[in-house]
Amino acid sequence: MSGEVSYSPTKLALLSILLCSMLMLMGGAAVAPALPQINEVFPDSTFMVSLIITLPSLSVAIFGFAMGAIADRFGKVRTLVISLLIFVVAGAAGFVLDSLYMILAARFLLGVGIAGITGSVTALITDYYTGVSRTKVLSYQSAAMGVGVLILEYTGGTLAEISWREPFLVYMIGLPIMILVISSLREPARRAVSSTDRESRPVNRGVVATCYAAIFLMMTMAFLMPTKIPYYLDEIGVSSSVVGLFLGIHGVSSTALSLMHRRITDVISPITSVAVGFLLMGVGLCLLLISGTVPMAVLTMIATGAGMGFTTPAIVGMLASEVTGSNSGTIMGGYGTCLNLGQFSISLISVPLFAAVGSSYPSMFAVMGVIAFVVSALFLIKSRTSRSVRQ
Repeated sequence: MSGEVSYSPTKLALLSILLCSMLMLMGGAAVAPALPQINEVFPDSTFMVSLIITLPSLSVAIFGFAMGAIADRFGKVRTLVISLLIFVVAGAAGFVLDSLYMILAARFLLGVGIAGITGSVTALITDYYTGVSRTKVLSYQSAAMGVGVLILEYTGGTLAEISWREPFLVYMIGLPIMILVISSLREPARRAVSSTDRESRPVNRGVVATCYAAIFLMMTMAFLMPTKIPYYLDEIGVSSSVVGLFLGIHGVSSTALSLMHRRITDVISPITSVAVGFLLMGVGLCLLLISGTVPMAVLTMIATGAGMGFTTPAIVGMLASEVTGSNSGTIMGGYGTCLNLGQFSISLISVPLFAAVGSSYPSMFAVMGVIAFVVSALFLIKSRTSRSVRQ
């Protein structure tokens, strides 16, 4: 793990990066299918139980910038390894803990690990790769995040059929990934990140702020799926394992669009891609108003997943254009903060919103869908304005 001036990433290193990327959205999602069972165990603590899903995101939001700065200062690979260890221990702790408060404490610590993973692995991509290679790897990363949702949430749903504890064992997947990281990754070559024109170029704070706002809003809407869809599907008689499959469909859709990102950027600008992503998210969130059936729920998962697939790699790509070797961890740590703060915020927004719309899940989704349409329109206007300025 020591720095090596001549090091360049291998295929095994790319595999390590993608496997780590699978864990970035796993904060609460892996145990989401077990929420109804956990709520039965702690029947008088509905809000506290919901924090099992969202508390890791709050922790990432608090520690994201700090973990990114630590990665810049002490090494991105070293920070990644330590973060993976925290991820495994804190994530699996729910399997043996009996106290809801102790489980929540472990979930908060889990977020520290995810903060380190998110900032470190995304910074490594921006340091290891440039140009077309970077665009390709960023699309792979977004796809890996979707694959992680598919595999890990379906596994969590299947384990939830045994009991509410078993889904916590999913976090043990971080152990073999940590071993692979130790054996395959090295600190980025100094010659690749210290003497380029980008190193002295000032960061465009407007672009960074726009990207942060976009990923926050996207994840606020997208995280309605793992936190609220299980309850809605439970109302219409869908089993826990099938709930995990539904969430996996969301991941497959996101993966498919992410893999197409490099070709999409040849046709439309990143800002337009973000606009299309929010448009798809809005369509998906409004579909359940048409018909509250299982087929319509499938279409909802496909459309919202596609929205994420359009948006996430475009946002990371715009951020990557602003990083240098000395600030990649900090900027990508901020990305992780906003991504997870969006996930956490839905637990605060959804409760009053759910009550305001008459305790109707389709109506709650539709309200967020309308917001997505507005955001899409704003980005489309910005895209046209930028095109006019260039012309």
